[in-house]
Amino acid sequence: MQVLVINSGSSSVKYKIFSMPEEALLAAGRVENIGIGNSGSKAVLIQNHPDLAQFREEFHCTDHADAVSRILAFLNTAVSGLPGGIAEVGIVGHRVVHGGTRFSKPVIISDDVLAGLEQLTGLAPLHIPLNVACITACMEILPETPMAACFDTAFFHDLPHQSRFYPVPMEWYDKYGIRRYGFHGISYEYVTAEAADQLGQPPDRLKIIAAHLGNGSSIMAFDRGRVLDTSMGFTPLEGLMMGTRSGDFDPAVFPYIMEKTNMSVERILDTLNTRSGLLGISGVSRDMREIEAQMDAGNPRARLAFDMFVHILRKYLGAYFFSLAGADAVVFTGGIGENASRVREAVFAPLGDLGLLLDPDKNRAVTGGQAGWIHADASRTKVLVIPAEEERMIARSAFQVALQDTFG
Repeated sequence: MQVLVINSGSSSVKYKIFSMPEEALLAAGRVENIGIGNSGSKAVLIQNHPDLAQFREEFHCTDHADAVSRILAFLNTAVSGLPGGIAEVGIVGHRVVHGGTRFSKPVIISDDVLAGLEQLTGLAPLHIPLNVACITACMEILPETPMAACFDTAFFHDLPHQSRFYPVPMEWYDKYGIRRYGFHGISYEYVTAEAADQLGQPPDRLKIIAAHLGNGSSIMAFDRGRVLDTSMGFTPLEGLMMGTRSGDFDPAVFPYIMEKTNMSVERILDTLNTRSGLLGISGVSRDMREIEAQMDAGNPRARLAFDMFVHILRKYLGAYFFSLAGADAVVFTGGIGENASRVREAVFAPLGDLGLLLDPDKNRAVTGGQAGWIHADASRTKVLVIPAEEERMIARSAFQVALQDTFG
């Protein structure tokens, strides 16, 4: 069976097609620079499968539905490398950023599920409408093809109560659903399974700390088959310092800064989400590569941004290490986690006395989408880099849902 995966972001839609169950990648690409509601914007469709002819096309793109339509039309052309085109697709798997308390596992999308997603818009107002738009566009073009929704929050649905709830009045949870939902769950589900395979142990016998580091960054503690804790909470703003997000932030600053600047709550939240983090501190970029280059050029704010990112990550790593009472492995994934060897080196540099040691040569060698062990032989805890493969995990889940739907 062929599984088409649609992964929508704020201004992009990524796609991959896998032949299942062998997980052979048949096609891959993305549409970037989507101009929401702006018919004059220029988007670009890029095919980036390593074994297929390169393809790049600029076009006017009004919204995410338009991007999905262009992707599906492209997949029916000869240059896409798919002999049968989208007619061979057996199911489409969609990444949905939020499942609330209702959706705790992948599901076949029905009218009832779509209505449920729209009811969750308040929990993720920037993302769910885009997810729904992509789903609806696919359903219109492929009306006979089943669709599956895979939720970023589902991996954390059963967080233990001490991690799930905030120390606020319980009626906030009972009436309004205020709790830690967690995000990057699809990525963590994949890297946890891969780490267990690399360690040669079943997941229910392992303690793993995994960090998904990129423009959005988080960390989670996995305790013998169950997530113990995760840094992102009610929204993806909580936790680690990120590309443009602040991470943990004292809410008492809100009334203070509102009085000093006359900023609205909406403007403050926008600042915390889009002009903080690495960008806000460095004043240069949200990209760790540019931060490191500026740091090497003597920019003190770039150095501060790097040091803060490392410090906060190490602080969470230590908290989870103690919460788990030790870990079998620490796993890095995501764009920074996979490629920024200097970040990994800096995180572990002062931890030798605790028995946490990297091998400098192995650490520097594992970049550019490679997987590999980077700990020293004397390290008490193994350290592993695993490239993020959200689309592959979505394909696995959608394929399983399709089998269950067919055979019960």
